[in-house]
Amino acid sequence: MPERTQQTQRLREFFADLASAAHSRLLLDYDGTLAPFQQQRMEARPYEGVTERLGRIQQALTSGITMISGRPATEVAMLLQPLSGIEIRGAHGLELRTAEGELERMPLDEVDVAALRAARYRLEDLGMIGALEEKAGGLALHWREQPSHAAEQMRALAVRLWTPLLAGTSLRLLPFDGGLELRVTRPHKGDSVRAIRESLPGDAQVAYLGDDATDEDAFLNIGSNGLAVLVRTEYRATAASIWLRPPQELLLFLDAWIAATCPW
Repeated sequence: MPERTQQTQRLREFFADLASAAHSRLLLDYDGTLAPFQQQRMEARPYEGVTERLGRIQQALTSGITMISGRPATEVAMLLQPLSGIEIRGAHGLELRTAEGELERMPLDEVDVAALRAARYRLEDLGMIGALEEKAGGLALHWREQPSHAAEQMRALAVRLWTPLLAGTSLRLLPFDGGLELRVTRPHKGDSVRAIRESLPGDAQVAYLGDDATDEDAFLNIGSNGLAVLVRTEYRATAASIWLRPPQELLLFLDAWIAATCPW
């Protein structure tokens, strides 16, 4: 767990550099980071005060925002309303929704597509289709609303049925808070972070905020002068150097970003 004194000093240094930077970018996961988890996915609205602060950051001449989420990009755009004009990389980077609203998707390998189709059929045959979310490049089985014993049964069943399908594909099983995802290995969130960094000047200040295991690739690719921030009510082992408890500490971080990039 990050030592609080060291963490405070690192944040002070980062925001001092951010205030003098000619370019910066705030990279954000959505679920568990900007919004609390909900049993109904489309009810996962941002914490109170988040959208207002993101709107102010959008006005900064030297800064920008990119969302990087496992959700489809169109879902993230809907949940962020009334905000618009934010670049969104959905499905872990398989989708790019530009600030103008144009949507691009990367093609999948036919072997991966066939394995994902088979994985869907295996759960559909067992009557579990209602707990399954289909997304570009993957399937997510959700059990957050289930009691612990039922959730464990669902997890064990999915692992048993899906593991044989991994051979010869780029797919992998990836646990997340409240479920299990079967998805293509690349791109992952770290690829999106690296691509964004390469599009910016070398001295640009960049921070990535995320909460679960899918964000670790992003933390590892943020770069030596970037800031990796774990946003989570309870600490877990992570490559991030900063830990914030939402929503209050998250809002304070966004306020500090605004103060550094919107001095007026």
